[in-house]
Amino acid sequence: QVLSLGACLLLFIGILAEETLRLPGAPLLQYLKTHARDYGPLAVRAGLAVTLGLSAVGGLPRHGTALWSEPTLFVPDMVLSTLPDWSWLAGAELILSLLLLLGLATRLVAVAILALTVLGCVIFGQVFALHYAGHFMAPAILLCFYGAGKYGLDKLLPDDVSIETRLPDEGFFWGVAQLLTGLTFVSLAISVKLAQPTLLIAILEHARFDFFGMPLPLVAVIMSFVELQAGILLAIGRLVRPVALFLLCAFTFFAVVLRESPALHGNLYGLMFICLLHGGCPLKVSISWGGKSDTKLHEEV
Repeated sequence: QVLSLGACLLLFIGILAEETLRLPGAPLLQYLKTHARDYGPLAVRAGLAVTLGLSAVGGLPRHGTALWSEPTLFVPDMVLSTLPDWSWLAGAELILSLLLLLGLATRLVAVAILALTVLGCVIFGQVFALHYAGHFMAPAILLCFYGAGKYGLDKLLPDDVSIETRLPDEGFFWGVAQLLTGLTFVSLAISVKLAQPTLLIAILEHARFDFFGMPLPLVAVIMSFVELQAGILLAIGRLVRPVALFLLCAFTFFAVVLRESPALHGNLYGLMFICLLHGGCPLKVSISWGGKSDTKLHEEV
């Protein structure tokens, strides 16, 4: 209960601070946002391509499985050999990975990734849908809007193939991507870390993780609440840059501590990098003054 109240208080303080304070680095952040369209899609494409490509050739196996022996769908838990009729999905992943690296027909590839993710929810069920799907659909949705970005081969294709057109309402794409990203973190925090703390504790024990001498059960609970808060903030589009920077550092830290490949979170590295550049798209807030409603879009800095 104390941790829950503390987490709610920190969440409230963070949102209030964002509403009332203006950071001295605002010009720099605005500069980053103007270049998000150039460099953001490149990071998203690279992250997705690495994760999809290695998964397709068995480069991201589960613990205890030989390297390069078991192709998977996006993540180590989704082993394709358990479903012989769907083994062709590994080839589809590899093709999509190569197209992403080239930045070729990027919007069409993004739609294909969305379709592949929905198919994964059908064949692998609730676990894939709740724990993984949102973190692959979100970057694909952003690629549907941005295309390959500045450093891609989309521009070499005819317009009717590359679908190079300015899609309306950037906020819609960002809103959906943020919601999927945040809710997936919330789902992982609640259904995995809070509901099954012994699993996280066992992983930390295996890695001989020590956090200032704190008991591992307490560390596991703190990690769960941190992930929960990060998910909520991303879902509502608040403090997106600080959360993205924190998660990038966290992914790297735990990859080193747990001796895992950073490619396991390649999709999230790309997604957090574009969030760091763009800053997200905060939800609209309605404020009433003397019975009159003033609705405005808060610009995050």
